[in-house]
Parts: sequence; structure tokens; C-alpha cells
Amino acid sequence: MVGAANTLLTMLVIFALMHSGVNMYVSNALGYVVGIVFSFILNSLFTFSAKLSFEKLIKFLIVCLISYLINLIAIKAFLLLFPNRIYLAQYNMHLEVYIAQLCGMGFYTVTGFVLNKLWVMK
Repeated sequence: MVGAANTLLTMLVIFALMHSGVNMYVSNALGYVVGIVFSFILNSLFTFSAKLSFEKLIKFLIVCLISYLINLIAIKAFLLLFPNRIYLAQYNMHLEVYIAQLCGMGFYTVTGFVLNKLWVMK
């Protein structure tokens, strides 16, 4: 439930910023900053029932960086495979950038969960 709430919050921030005209990659970075703070606190307290510590925070941030880089690779790969192919004229928007964000979120979430479970919160 924490993962779903975190993913939803991150997605809402990213999409709201993109819809407001903020660059896709800047929106992505800002959305993940919000998600990282939310995720560390709630995952520590509920998902993994681990005590908060500075060491866990550092490990968590390393995992977030790794997951974020994988997220960016997934977004870039999706956009290379589907460049400007899903245009919604009535909204004057390219839908593929939103789908690319969702693709990146999936990779980020799976990578983050596995690394947090096996390394950070054990």
C-alpha cells in the first residue's frame, strides 16, 4: 500500500508539472524528490518496520540514485522506440512522454523495492 501511495504521489507531481509546461526531465526529478522523502519515512515505519537511522538514510539515498538512473534509462529507451508517435491533437500533446514516465516509474519501483528489502531495511 505504501508503494502504491508513493507511486501515485510521484506520478501526480510529475504529471502536474509536465501539464504546467515544466520540462519532462525536470518534472521527473522534482516528482522523485517528493517521492523519496515520502517513501523513506513510510517504508521505514510501515513496509519494513525498521528503525530510522542515518546509515539507513544514506543506503536509501544510494538505492534511490540507482533506481532513478534506471528510471531515466527506461524513459529514454521508451522514447527512442516510440518517438512522437502518439499525438492527441485535441489536447495538443504527445502522449508518449506520459507513457514513458509510467514505464520509468515501473522500473524505479521494482528496483527500489528489491534493493531496499535486500540491503537497506534488513
